[in-house]
Formats: sequence, C-alpha cells, structure tokens
Amino acid sequence: MIWSAAACVTVFALLLIRYKVFRSFMLNNILVYCLEKVLFSSIVSAIAIFSGIGVWFYIGYLLPMCATTYIKGKKYGYATAVTSAIIHMLMLYGRISLAAAGGIASDVKKTIGMAAGLYVISFITVYFFGELYKNRIEEEFQATYATEQFNERYQMLKSEMDEIIQKYSSLITNSDKLEESNKSLSKSIAEFYTLNQISQAIGSILDTRELLKRLNDIILGVVGGSYSTIVLYDEESGRLKVHTTNVTNPAELATLMDNINCSILMDVLMKGECLLENNVDYYQYLFTCGRNINSLMCIPLTTSSRKYGLILVEHTMSNVFDTENVRFLRIIAQQVGIVMENAELYLKMKEMARKDGLTGIYNRQYFQERLQAEFREAQKNGYPLSLVMYDIDHFKKFNDMYGHLFGDKVLKSVAEVVASTLRKGDMLARFGGEEFTILLPQTSLDEAYEKVETLRKLISQHVIEDNLINVSVTASFGISSYDECALNENDLVRTADYALYEAKASGRNCVMTARRLYEVRH
Repeated sequence: MIWSAAACVTVFALLLIRYKVFRSFMLNNILVYCLEKVLFSSIVSAIAIFSGIGVWFYIGYLLPMCATTYIKGKKYGYATAVTSAIIHMLMLYGRISLAAAGGIASDVKKTIGMAAGLYVISFITVYFFGELYKNRIEEEFQATYATEQFNERYQMLKSEMDEIIQKYSSLITNSDKLEESNKSLSKSIAEFYTLNQISQAIGSILDTRELLKRLNDIILGVVGGSYSTIVLYDEESGRLKVHTTNVTNPAELATLMDNINCSILMDVLMKGECLLENNVDYYQYLFTCGRNINSLMCIPLTTSSRKYGLILVEHTMSNVFDTENVRFLRIIAQQVGIVMENAELYLKMKEMARKDGLTGIYNRQYFQERLQAEFREAQKNGYPLSLVMYDIDHFKKFNDMYGHLFGDKVLKSVAEVVASTLRKGDMLARFGGEEFTILLPQTSLDEAYEKVETLRKLISQHVIEDNLINVSVTASFGISSYDECALNENDLVRTADYALYEAKASGRNCVMTARRLYEVRH
C-alpha cells in the first residue's frame, strides 16, 4: 500500500510539472516533447518494476506513446515506443540481476513474456493512433482549407459592399436623389445577401459535377431565365460541350449540342467578354432554333489561369436582360471559377497521394483500396477478378553494376511498358521494391494468363538505354483469380504471391498460375 500511494503521488506530481511546462514550451519543441514522453514512461516502468504495484500500472506506460503519435505522428510515436522499450528492458534486467544477487527466485520467463507482450501492445497502440493522426490531419487540412476560401470570398464581398455603401453615402446628402439612392442601396444589399447565400451554397462543394448542377439551379432561381446551360471547354480538343442544362426536349437538346461550337460563343470564352442580346436572330444563334429564344446573355466561366467554359442564360421574351443582370451573373461566375479551381487542385492533391513518387503509377495503399472495391463488385455481379504479381528478375545486379539511378530508370521503364498494355479499367501499382501488382477486373485465369504471357514477351524485348548503357530485362509473374483460385481478398493476394515464388523457383522469366480450387470435369 505504501508503494502504491508513493507511486500515485509520484505520477500525480509528474503530471502537474508536465502541465506547467507543456503549456509554454513542449508542444513547440519536438525533441523536448518526445524526451518528456520517454521520461514519463520510464518513471512508470520503474515504479511498476521495482515497487511490484501490479501490471495494471502499465496503462500509464502506454499513454505517452498514444499522445505522441496522435499529436506528432506515427514516426515520433514509434521512436518513443522503441526508446521506452529499451529503457524498460534495462530496468527489467537490473531488477532480475538484483534478485539473483540477493538469492531471490524470480520467474524470468514469465517476466520476459509479460515485457514482450507490453512491447507488442505498445507498437499496436502506436499504429492505431497513427491512423487516427492521419485522419485528424486530413480533417484539419480540409477544414482549414474551406475556412480560408470562405474568408477570402467573404472579404471580397465585404470589400464590394463597403464600396457600394461609400458610393451611395455621398448621394444621400442630395435630397433630390434620396429616394433613388435608397432604392439602389436596398437593391445592392439584397444583391450582397444573395451572393453571400450563393457563396455558402457552393463554397464547400468539391465535386465539379454537383457544383455545376447546383449553379444551374441557382441561376434559374436568381436571374429568372427560361433556360440555363453550363458549357465546358475541352482544352485538348478545343471544343465546347454542354455539361448541365434544363433543356429536356430531345430534339431541342440535340440542336443545342450540335450548334454550341459557334464562333460567337467561342469569342466570348477566349476574349473573356460577356455577351448580352435582347433581340435574338435565329440565323446568327443556331443553337436557339426551335425554342423561341428572344433574349440571351453569355458569361465566361474563367479564372486568371484557366478557361473553364460559359454560362448561357436564355429567355423566350424580348428585352428581358440588362447590364445589371450581366454584372451580377459575372460576379457569380468569378466565384464559381475559384471554387472549380480549388476543387481541381484538391483532386490533383488527392491523386498525387495515391501515386508512387518514382514510377508515377499507383502505390500500395491505393491498390488495397481498389482491391477491396473491385472484389466487392466481383462478388456482387458474379464476374471473375484476376490479380497479377510480378517483379524484375535479378534487379539487384542492375543497382550493383550501374548504380541506383539506373535501377530507378529500369523500374520506371518497365512500369511504362506494362501500363501501355492495360485496359481502362485495369490497375497497375507498385507493391514494394521491384515488385508490382496488376488488377484485372472481369478477367478469368486463362484470359489473364494469355495477357500476361504477351506482356512478359514485351518486357523481355524492351531495351533500356541510358547514355552508353543498353540492357534488356525479364520479369517473373504469378497469377491468381477469384473465384477459381481464391474466395477472399487475402487469399487472392497470397496465392498470386505464391505463384510468383514458383515462377522464380522455376528459373524466372516465366508466368505461373495459382492452383485452382476445383478442376473442371468434362
């Protein structure tokens, strides 16, 4: 009881000291932060080892690793866990040595087993809290990113509102124009409120398709046109394409889509100048034929660095739109352009996180995600799913003979050869080192074998050149398939990996398939 009370008092005192230092210094100094966590776990270890207080006290041993991983990341969590484990082992060795010197019998195997279990639990804890740290960082990034964008839009609208108020404040002093000024000010405030609502409605949308659909609905509600169409610009083909519209009649929609690539609309996009027409000539605007359009306005959907497309608003009545409508719609278009650019940047960042930095193909983490999704689809729809694992034969000799830079070129070159042969739905990923994996949806074991055998020959015929070096490489392949060779994801990977092992054991530069779960009988 005395040791238990002393241990609790010691831990409580240490927690109080940590709190005082923590607030002012430790969070900003990673080295001091980690050392403090190691010190805390060491004190808990010492109390638990030398006082005999009980294994329950080791809960305090795990707390610093949890905190370090969740606050600083998995790397620092493992560092803390390893350092604490080393110190704990030294203390444990000291206790066993003292017991032996004093002639006290102790169960060494049980003590070592408990310590090993504690280390395993600590590393599992670090892994778990490392995943929580990744999720927390991603959520904080998205929240901060969304907040910054909202603040930027808010400041832009606030600045415009300040200008409007300043403009109309000078008119209030003139009694002859007081009524007109009040009406204009009321209109501007209503416009400001509407823009603010629109900004909130679209500011958090990162899916471009959903964003443009929402934009089209907003335009119809705010501007009051008969038709609203979002037209996107394809930079590769240099053509316009209807993305979202409320034109539902098949014949009218076909006319719109067939004639949308006219010089007038293309000039609006390229010059960045708005178009206002309140007396539409059907021969000049062929895309309006058949819909009785008499008024239209077209606004470019662009940013300073990118031309995304056009906003086209049409009305069946004449003289409906004015310059105020154009100005208001242009403000909306500018905001949407910024949101589209942010959404595009977010998708690029997300895609970069999925790619292997050296080869440019997908990494192992994203492969696991796709494997789960494709496996669910294969089970749901009852189609086969084949998995190929391969690695480059004798890859180490390329690094030893020509250096690691040439070895990197070998990896990239082989990855390019494989990627060029795959279908749109197939997936190539780097599994680790010189080992790669290919996911082939809706492909049976025999079909996968034929495809991979062709691929093996292409690789063996491919010559890799670098200055004066000209070499060719070979690869070994292992193939497994659901549901011919495996019935779950883990078995699919395991059996493909074993087939790869058999291919290398058979002399390399060959293709081996996993054993079927059953044999087809004729």
